[in-house]
Amino acid sequence: MVNCLAGVTDVLDTWWGLTLFIVLDVVILLFVIALNYKWLFKRVLDVLFSALFLVAFFPLFLVALAAQAIYNARSNAYPALFQSVQVCGRKRKPVRYTVFATERVLHDAEGNRLPEERCITPMGRVLRACGMKYYPSLAAVFAGRLSFVGPRPMSMADSVALTGEDGARFDVRPGLVSSLERYGGEKLTYPDMLEEDAEYVARRGLFRDVSFFVTKIAHRLRGDRIERIYGECAGRSYLEWLAETGAFTDEDVQRCTQEAEEQLAVLRRRKRERDDFMHGQYTPFR
Repeated sequence: MVNCLAGVTDVLDTWWGLTLFIVLDVVILLFVIALNYKWLFKRVLDVLFSALFLVAFFPLFLVALAAQAIYNARSNAYPALFQSVQVCGRKRKPVRYTVFATERVLHDAEGNRLPEERCITPMGRVLRACGMKYYPSLAAVFAGRLSFVGPRPMSMADSVALTGEDGARFDVRPGLVSSLERYGGEKLTYPDMLEEDAEYVARRGLFRDVSFFVTKIAHRLRGDRIERIYGECAGRSYLEWLAETGAFTDEDVQRCTQEAEEQLAVLRRRKRERDDFMHGQYTPFR
């Protein structure tokens, strides 16, 4: 027994022995993480890497913030440097996250908002190209409102229109990166997206998520336009698509929009009541 232990020690004293030991440890760790990824380590890795990226890229964030402020002071492009985005999160609960503003608010002669590509400012293109647009949203990943990888975020109004199996996408947190990075394309339709979302929820795993994240980086480096990845889902909302295909009438669209607004109004009222209660100002019968 002593001779065996001495032999192991002698092996670890060599560079190849130590390297082999480290590789085996990493393989075992990855195997354990992969087995428990859905239930535990996906959230653990979200917290760990969002905190790491928030700290590591904070100097770049300050540079981007200063450049954004100077650009906006000269061009008056945005009403605010940051934009708040509200989407439907896990279990259909509304979540809010923040990104850098990158687009002007422009409309045509009829009052319709111009396409996104015509509204993006030069500074906005830079922020998107380097990925700094989404740096503020890392706080939402850390807090558990978003995930690094998950279904593409969808508005509350669009979520009301989803029923049955199509609602499977709300079993997990929406992601900054979608599986559509690999399985999307210029011909992608909303039925395709919802089918892929259900597939992602059923088969999500460590190595699949890593492959989607790496593919996203590759697309960013190549400068691929969003339409090449999300197809028709990039240019219009789900409700707009339903109306254009004749699946929904204008009354159906208005109903979904109104229902979403009512849900948000209820949540805002509850938040005010909680705030009043915390400050000792809550009166239940007023």
